[in-house]
Amino acid sequence: MPRNNISRHANFGVALQQLRAARGFTQEDMLMATSRRHMSRIEQGHQTPSIRVVESLAECLDLHPLTLLVASYCPEGTLEAAQELLRAVQAELETVANR
Repeated sequence: MPRNNISRHANFGVALQQLRAARGFTQEDMLMATSRRHMSRIEQGHQTPSIRVVESLAECLDLHPLTLLVASYCPEGTLEAAQELLRAVQAELETVANR
């Protein structure tokens, strides 16, 4: 069920870049997750990471992979936007579970 204020289009690269910078990491600090070239292409939006790469990136940032994904769908980067998204996800999961 679409929500009016919730983006249905992820911007994983921007979210990754913002979270990486917030943690004080450079692309080189993330080499345990992926190559610098791959990291750069992801952050520029030229490549989409696999779920395994998302998990590796999250591990390097000491975050849960869902934190990266939620941030990808919250372009304004606010806690309120993340909470709204998580409420929508919860409602959708409840709908699916009740079928």
